[in-house]
Amino acid sequence: MIYKHFFWDFDGTLYDTYGRITRACVNALQDLGAAASFDRVFPVVKRSLDTCYRVFAEPKGISQAAFQDAYHLYSESEGPESIRPYPGARKMLQAVIEGGGKNYLYTHRGGTASRWLAYDGLTELFADMVTRQDGFPSKPAPDALNYLVQKHGLNKAECVMLGDRDIDLDAGKNAGMACALFDPGHFYDDYDTPWRFTDMETLQRTLAGK
Repeated sequence: MIYKHFFWDFDGTLYDTYGRITRACVNALQDLGAAASFDRVFPVVKRSLDTCYRVFAEPKGISQAAFQDAYHLYSESEGPESIRPYPGARKMLQAVIEGGGKNYLYTHRGGTASRWLAYDGLTELFADMVTRQDGFPSKPAPDALNYLVQKHGLNKAECVMLGDRDIDLDAGKNAGMACALFDPGHFYDDYDTPWRFTDMETLQRTLAGK
């Protein structure tokens, strides 16, 4: 393997969740009187929920708290069929372990991340994880990654941060580790990174050597 320690983002990297997130935002905006279509909201949500608020809700005089409350009414209203790991994710995680490496999760999502990993039987494939509940500064701050590196005594030259957005990779860069972009939707074609993937099979074959 090129790297030994793989740090994974959750939404849009391990799990295909942005359709679900976008629908929750569309419903929230509808309730708040700031209706926008799925096609308009999706690329904005791909940047961040805060960006979605600033683009669609704030110009209507809606508070961020009101938007967040409305969003959370819908964010967990759908069943497990709409929050699935990307094809090949399990094999990729297993390949890391079979090659003598370890997987770590670093996500802004809260406790639902560990819940979905458990639901899909993926928890045992992770050596450790940091979620929003751990209270670290948000990406691109490197604090959470540095914490995991120090906690487990890792060599940063053997570490790679995998994510689907610029803030994921910027966090890795700020922590002094390598980065790989997983971008099947080609939202970040202009982002400067030596590693760029659109499917798990290619990512596995390239970085995990299996």
